[in-house]
Order: sequence, then structure tokens, then C-alpha cells
Amino acid sequence: MEIKNIDFRQKIQSNYHSFGTKKRRIADFILAEPKKVIILSVQELASLCECEQTTIVRFAQQLGFSGYTALKIAIARQIDAVWEELPEQDEKNIHPALGKLLRRHQTSIQATLAETDAQELEKIAEKLSRADRVLTFGAGTSHLAAMDLNIKLLRLGVQSNCFGDVEMSKTFLGYAAGNGMLFLFSHSGETGTMLELAKLAKQENITLAAITGNPDSTLAKYADHLLLARSCPEPPIRIGMMSARLAQMVLVDAITVFFSIFDKERSWNFIAKGYHENE
Repeated sequence: MEIKNIDFRQKIQSNYHSFGTKKRRIADFILAEPKKVIILSVQELASLCECEQTTIVRFAQQLGFSGYTALKIAIARQIDAVWEELPEQDEKNIHPALGKLLRRHQTSIQATLAETDAQELEKIAEKLSRADRVLTFGAGTSHLAAMDLNIKLLRLGVQSNCFGDVEMSKTFLGYAAGNGMLFLFSHSGETGTMLELAKLAKQENITLAAITGNPDSTLAKYADHLLLARSCPEPPIRIGMMSARLAQMVLVDAITVFFSIFDKERSWNFIAKGYHENE
């Protein structure tokens, strides 16, 4: 999608005389509430402006954008939405921004650990100790947490795999039927590839542990074990998931610690082996 650097305010004002009643309602709303627009779906904006979704799309195209998403990105860019929540700073003083990150990350870690059930972690650890094969998977940024868990499990002697390709993951699950375990990481819990793997896991009688930020998601309903990655609300237009990614990583560490406690003998053997090989 081509993102054009168009001044949305200037474009709306110069075209305002040519808009019909519905498009004028859209224009008035955007000019009055640009911050709100970037968090609204096309369905939500259409409802607020009492018009059809296609009218929203045509409105955006009349301004020179490819569609509603491109218009939202242009609005976010012009109002500096990505960095708006950070304190003002000059080139010599970045500490206020670092303080903001610290507070966001502290809140995410505290909220995640406060809602994490130790008994659920113990059950996951017990299942891990008996699993013949383990697969970790995540889409987008969530794949970083899946990779991290895979590496940590391997270091503790668990036969684990993590593939970036969903088709490879599906193939692997065929070999993990019956006594395997699948860890799926998805902030929304509604990513299509996650749900495909979750359905396959249920068909193959594979234990599914879901790490998600949405307890009401479809993925959460499929899960045999559910861990919630609680994070600070992130702006819809952002550099990348930060607090959500950190919350997932915290749960990876929690899973690793509880497994190492549950199966100390195996964990110690592999920890000791790792130190010996690195001498």
C-alpha cells in the first residue's frame, strides 16, 4: 500500500464544497476528532457518521488516498500520533522518554504476573515433562516470544521446535499427535494462522497452551491452558508492539522457571552440560 504524504486537513478544506451531506459529516468528524479517527474501524466511523462504509472509502479516495487505512496513517503521521504520548524532549535530554518506557514496562510486567496462576504454570510444567514433542509458534512480533521459549526449552532438555512457516508447523504437529504440546503466542488471539494450528492441535489431541492478551478470544477458547499477557494499551499506529511483547517474554520466563523446578534432574543435567560445552 502506497502511503502518500498528503495534508488531510488541507485536502478536506479544499474539497469541502464538492462533498454531499454524508461526506460533509465525515469531513466534520475527522477535522474535529482526528485522534479518535485513527482508532476507529471503517464500520465504527460509518456508524458514527450515519453513512455506509463504501462512502468512507470513496471519501478517502477523493482526497487522494488508496482507502481508509491510508487516510488513517496520514492522519496519524500529521498529528504525530506515534510519539504523542511521549514527553517533550530536546536533543540533550531523552530521560523523560525513557521514564515513560519504564512505567509502561513496569505496568505490563506487574499486571501480567499478578494475573498469572501458579497452579496453571505447574500444570503446564507437568505436561511439558511428559510431552514427546513440543512446538512453539507465533505470528509477527509474537514469533519472537515463541522463539525465545523454544531456545529455553531446548536448553532444559525438551525436544522442542519453532518454525517461522505455518505449513512446516502443521507438518510437525502431525508427528506430535497424542502426546505432544503446542504453545501459541498471539496478542489478539484472533490471528488466522494461530487458529488453524489450534484447530489442528485439537483434532490431533495435542495439548494447547495459549499466551494471549485477550481472554475472550477464539484462541483462548481452544486452549487447554491459558496464560494472559497483560500490557498497556498501545496506539493503533505504532513503531511496533512493545509492552505486549514484553508481557509475552515475562510469561516465557515464568514457564521456563516452573518447568525447571518441576523437573530439576533433567534441567540440571542439561544446564550442567551447557556450562561444560562452553568452557
